[in-house]
Amino acid sequence: MAKYNILREDDELSKKMEDKEKVENTEEQRNNEDETAEFSPGPASDRKRTPGEEFFTDDIFSAIEADKAGPVTDTTDREEGMPQSSEETVAPEMDFPSEDEVVEAEYSPAQEKKERPIYDYGDDYKQEGINYKPIIIGVSIVAALVIIFFAVSNLFFGEDTGESEEKIETAAEKLQREEEERKQNFLAEISKATNQRLGAIHLLTGLDKENVKYSSVLLYGNSLDLEVFAPNREALAKFNLKIKDNPRIKEYKIETVVNRPGSQGGLFALYDVNLKQFETAQTAISQKVSIISPSSWVTTVQQQAGLNVYSQRQISGRSENLFKINRNEYELRGSLNNCLSLINSLASSNQNISVHKLSLLPKDQQKMSTSSYVLKLIVDFYL
Repeated sequence: MAKYNILREDDELSKKMEDKEKVENTEEQRNNEDETAEFSPGPASDRKRTPGEEFFTDDIFSAIEADKAGPVTDTTDREEGMPQSSEETVAPEMDFPSEDEVVEAEYSPAQEKKERPIYDYGDDYKQEGINYKPIIIGVSIVAALVIIFFAVSNLFFGEDTGESEEKIETAAEKLQREEEERKQNFLAEISKATNQRLGAIHLLTGLDKENVKYSSVLLYGNSLDLEVFAPNREALAKFNLKIKDNPRIKEYKIETVVNRPGSQGGLFALYDVNLKQFETAQTAISQKVSIISPSSWVTTVQQQAGLNVYSQRQISGRSENLFKINRNEYELRGSLNNCLSLINSLASSNQNISVHKLSLLPKDQQKMSTSSYVLKLIVDFYL
């Protein structure tokens, strides 16, 4: 295989280029000297130079030509009067490796056949295809959620189409509202007092139906008188014990105990119960008191309690505490259980009714049958 010294060939070529450049520089310098001699009328020492000629002296052109010539020494004759340079310009020598240091590169014909990699710059401008599938799925999910939201909103809040506007209360409306609040507070106190009084009657009359019979119940204001009939003293003692053991009855006293005249015998006992010390049963009563008229109340008594309205009349009418008060008197007849049922309903109701007076008596004082009792009521309606 043939070997080639590439570095040696480059060195010879550079030497040839340097020699050619030296010859050209020498010829150019000579031409410049001839031109200077033609334009000079005499020796340089005899002629007075202008300021411009003093600046463009032969020394300047000589320095320029010396720079172009490089390390070549100018051996031509110089004109008289031109200064001689004491130092010669020496070109820096280039350090080339010797032949021993040069490593000859091995040449292989296979390298010429080896194809160079071809880079296609068009690949940089190619854009990969966009995958629209995730975008379509995301948009579909968002649209489905929006549809579900509006469907649920219309289903649960569809009736509330109007915007809520804050209503400004006028002076007249405020006065009416305050008056209604005062009425409700007053009716609540009336209803509470009625529940307490009638609740005591309902408790005492249902306390002991085995040992005693109720010969008279009289309610007037906050005073309650209860008269019972016992066949003997033992039965009366049992009734006394039940009253004493009841926690809701705080204060009571026995007014009288008398024997019933006749051959049948028996005892009558009269009890005085302090209603102010009576504990009212805790019943669920709505805050707002319902308003009922006398005619509506009578209809309710007949249908629900099953009592007959024997008589009714209005005793009086007056105005008090923003109310018109109608006082009516009623006489109702029926069984003892029906009468006690009506008393219990009045005790647990929350109505505009106040029982001013109540009396419950058996129709036959001798037999005292529970199937026939007379209930008399004086009721105040707050309208």
